[in-house]
Amino acid sequence: MDVERALAPFEESSQPHKDFGLIPVPKRLRCSATHPFYFGLWTRIVFASGCAFIVANLYYCQPLLIQMASDFDATFEEASLIPTLYQAGYFIGLFFISPLGDLIRRRQLILALVLITTCLSVGLVLSTSLLVFQTFAFLIGVFSVTPQILIPFAADLALPGQRGAAVSVLQTGLMLGILLARVVAGVVANFFHWRMVYYVSIGVQVIVLCGAYLFTPDYSRKNPDLTYLTIFYTMVKYAVTEPRLVQAVLINVASIACWSSFWLTLTFLLADPPYNYSTLYIGLFGLIGVIGVLGGPIFGHFVSRYGPWLSLFVATCCLLVFQTIETAAAGIHIAVVVVFCVGLNTLRQSQTVFLQTIVFGISEDARSRLNAIFTLSLSTGQAIGTSAGSQIFLTYGWRAASALSIGFYVWQLFVLLFRGPNCKPHIWFGYEGGFTYQVKQKQDGTATPPTQTSSVLDVAHSDLAGENARM
Repeated sequence: MDVERALAPFEESSQPHKDFGLIPVPKRLRCSATHPFYFGLWTRIVFASGCAFIVANLYYCQPLLIQMASDFDATFEEASLIPTLYQAGYFIGLFFISPLGDLIRRRQLILALVLITTCLSVGLVLSTSLLVFQTFAFLIGVFSVTPQILIPFAADLALPGQRGAAVSVLQTGLMLGILLARVVAGVVANFFHWRMVYYVSIGVQVIVLCGAYLFTPDYSRKNPDLTYLTIFYTMVKYAVTEPRLVQAVLINVASIACWSSFWLTLTFLLADPPYNYSTLYIGLFGLIGVIGVLGGPIFGHFVSRYGPWLSLFVATCCLLVFQTIETAAAGIHIAVVVVFCVGLNTLRQSQTVFLQTIVFGISEDARSRLNAIFTLSLSTGQAIGTSAGSQIFLTYGWRAASALSIGFYVWQLFVLLFRGPNCKPHIWFGYEGGFTYQVKQKQDGTATPPTQTSSVLDVAHSDLAGENARM
């Protein structure tokens, strides 16, 4: 049968039944040709929770720096290196560890990474000097790339027509972890010693480890013939020869630059006249941003209906309109700032989902490597947004910094319109294939966006779904 041939690499008989050769894999999580893993809503929520709790490791420290400096008898400048070390470690982990999802069994990789970060977090609690704490912080950053394994894994598990919605749920979890980590750490440290934050972090990661064991399916290696060195060669090759990836990276860099510039300069805007808000009120705007993030999954369904290209075009146009209004009226009334906070986070979240859908459609066998390249572009965009935004704000004011973001959004539209939605994979510019945006429907009713290539496993899942519906 075609379905059995498609799923042949994932036969239960070819899979070892123990994690690391020691711990039995739950039977329902062992892949088989007749019962492929169902990636339902609750599993998506579990994956999203894992993304949130693991990425939070990188941001707990930010409201604790003053207390850390006092406890370690160090200067604030020395303590302020901690967030930098977290991010430096994370950057290294993205490049050297996250592409391993295309090389080794992802269930074991996820379990190993969560176990390592949990053990390293114990080192944070026990650290008696700033240097030791900084060393553990760097190492935790290196191994906190579990979300970047889970997101491409979710793209593999979801049916083609549900891929955008599935990825949007995990992206929401990732953003909630980033936004809420600072709030939780600040609240806990306000009532307890700052080390209590990391005791809580250890407990949460133990829960994530248990959840990963109970809910992560066990698939065989995606690329048995791939080597570690070949991973980096293919990453460089994709980065310079794949038009869809280059287009997505250029848009992503400009998009995150706008986001980073706004949240950095927002502090200055609200602290100065006419608002003159205190640090507490300024901090509450982070919670307003959470509202916008929660709306992200709604836009994930746009991919299923209209395809990622048109969805991305609409989201970017809306961001341009929001940014123009913010530039004109943010200094007049606080309501404009609040609405823009919600709109920016919601639409930026949707942009990420649409771009990742395009990137994941390039190659089913290279999704971890493609995601690593895409995620690395975030660091570049953040550096551009924070440096350029702060310099322009300090020199010319917030309106000029906001106008810079308008320019970035115009650039994103230019890059997007440079290449139409239906061009063949290796066409760099033009509108070959027309401007049709309607998503094609397969015989079993699942939807496939025109710019998204379905994998063999996706087709097998869909065929099984169609056969089950007919039985």
